[in-house]
Amino acid sequence: MPQIQQARRTLNKVHAVLAIVLLVGLAVLAIPIKARCGAPGLSCASALDTRGYVHYYYEIEPLGIFLAEIVTRSNIEIFYRSGEDLEKVR
Repeated sequence: MPQIQQARRTLNKVHAVLAIVLLVGLAVLAIPIKARCGAPGLSCASALDTRGYVHYYYEIEPLGIFLAEIVTRSNIEIFYRSGEDLEKVR
């Protein structure tokens, strides 16, 4: 009987560790990153505006979505927030 209880405790510890690893993995995939033009490899720069700035679209998206966009070579339109960056051209 004690061997069965010890085996159950060990199995419960293994399940707990696996659950923690899974949760940490999901949390890492949800880390927000800034993706210029919405996805890797896309071009989205505007022409110069009257003040000498170039406008770039960006998305703040989960790391998991960014990695999926790299694999699929497409823009997956799931993001936390989007906006526009301005860069001064010399």
